[in-house]
Amino acid sequence: MNSQNPAPHEVEISVFGPGLGECIVVHLGDGDWLVVDSCRNGLSGRPVALDYLDSLNVDVGTRVKMVVASHWHDDHINGLDELLGAAKGARFVNSAAHELADIVRLTQLSAKTPLASATRTYEKIFQILAARKLAGERREAVGPVLAVANRKLLSLLDPSRLVPTEVFSLSPGDGVMNLAKLETINALATVQQKRRPVHQGANQICIVLFLKLGNCTALLGADLENASGITEGWNAIIHSAERPEGTASFFKIPHHGSENAHSAHCWTHLLSPHPVAVVTPYSPSALPRPSDIGRICNSTHSAFLTSDPTQGSIPRRPNPVDKTVRSMALKRRLLTGKMGHGQYRFDACDPSATPVVDLHNGARKLP
Repeated sequence: MNSQNPAPHEVEISVFGPGLGECIVVHLGDGDWLVVDSCRNGLSGRPVALDYLDSLNVDVGTRVKMVVASHWHDDHINGLDELLGAAKGARFVNSAAHELADIVRLTQLSAKTPLASATRTYEKIFQILAARKLAGERREAVGPVLAVANRKLLSLLDPSRLVPTEVFSLSPGDGVMNLAKLETINALATVQQKRRPVHQGANQICIVLFLKLGNCTALLGADLENASGITEGWNAIIHSAERPEGTASFFKIPHHGSENAHSAHCWTHLLSPHPVAVVTPYSPSALPRPSDIGRICNSTHSAFLTSDPTQGSIPRRPNPVDKTVRSMALKRRLLTGKMGHGQYRFDACDPSATPVVDLHNGARKLP
């Protein structure tokens, strides 16, 4: 693995995925960094972004400019509060579809809500943001940067920079936000009545990012899935007349390469021909499947996988053993080892330069 800090004119996109968890660390050029989502290193127990940036001798407290929670599924937020706590100068980005205070209230009301597993992380991040308020600011006014479709989240365009940088959110759109706000109101009422709320799912309200980094462009697809019509999913982005101009030469494939997240129009409208495309597996569902890999390889000849999706399956035990374990209210889970890591570096000042790819701990190029 290239353990040298990228040069000021280099863009780096490091994608981590051990089979259960996902994190993306981006060098924005000029020594500045962005982190999207979080998972823990199975060996150290720390957020993998912190381990990696420490290995590069990056001053996390000052050089990480933004931390993004694409959505609140466990495999994307594990250690996110610890990461944000260390990144003292970073702004925190959350989907505008669900306001942080509402989710904290919802998860506190019932341990049986679909978002209950995020309760502690939400509360800790809320406390971190409140502690950073400036003198004179009201606690209620301090919160995350709210991502909506076609909003510029970060702009680093000082003439002294080698890599002019802009970061945009492409989702969630109005249709998704309207549904989410109605669902939050209904969920609060439902939980107070001790019933389980129905929701549209975090995959639809997640944040898709579009990055302009000098001559480099990247589309980070989070877990966004397809939906019928043009107000949700990938169709909402593709049919938007307001989205930032340009196509991406790097693609973090959404939702672990699953068929329900594949959009042919995404490849033709949002991406350059044959982009560098990276997929993180989700081993409990054996994603991506062979058919998913075939479809991806038909779309680009530069496709990569961070780890083997078949390596994370929990071995079967005899039925009496499983029955005994369940009777003790225990749940088996796989202990992951080394973190699959694909590192992709681009010369942001020379569009003709070939990207430098370094693969580690099971990451590989797809055939």
